[in-house]
Amino acid sequence: MPRTAVPLLAAAFLCGAAHTAPPSAGAHAERMLEALGGRAAWAAAKNTVNDSQQNRAGEPAVVRAVITMDFERPRFRIETTGPNLHLIRVIDGDRHWRLNREGRIEPVPADLVAEDRRWYEGHVYRTLHRIARRDPALGLALGTDGRLEVHEAGKRVFWFKLDVRGEPYAFGAHDDDAGSVCGPWEYVKAGIRHPLWVSSRDGTWRAMIKSLEVNVPLPASLFAQPAAPR
Repeated sequence: MPRTAVPLLAAAFLCGAAHTAPPSAGAHAERMLEALGGRAAWAAAKNTVNDSQQNRAGEPAVVRAVITMDFERPRFRIETTGPNLHLIRVIDGDRHWRLNREGRIEPVPADLVAEDRRWYEGHVYRTLHRIARRDPALGLALGTDGRLEVHEAGKRVFWFKLDVRGEPYAFGAHDDDAGSVCGPWEYVKAGIRHPLWVSSRDGTWRAMIKSLEVNVPLPASLFAQPAAPR
């Protein structure tokens, strides 16, 4: 073989390897955003109001949950109603309160506040919004099993498992490797796609979307603690 043919063959091999290399984490994120409505739509989504039916293993077995999530400020409101049940929980920065099962307004216990803040940090739709607007605090990586991982401050805050179209079929936050599974992302509002259903791996908790609002006014009164009855 002529000596000049060796570098040519090496170059051809390297070129072929480049074409067959697995997609990067960034490419996975682009494909996912495209499957879910596009980067521009998710970057423009500053808040959501998610109204869903939740089926649970406990009592009551069926409830309605309305979750108001602000992507720009650390605040959210969760209102849950069902037979003989009315609960509200609000986290608004350092302020928090809840309506408990006995109908009393009280502060949210410290352990639940910490849990709620961690939940907000790793919320699926807020994470999609941050990826879409290229939040510099986030880093993307691929896990050993091919899942798309989202990291912040040196720790994993979220992960997605994607099908061949780039659509998530499972996701989870922080150190939860089991996560949740979800149905087709076919509910469309303001250009973004939302899954028709989400379920825990064991099926003891399931949620079906009823309605979704995007970029609605979020007045301070929505998060304000009601005055105590006299």
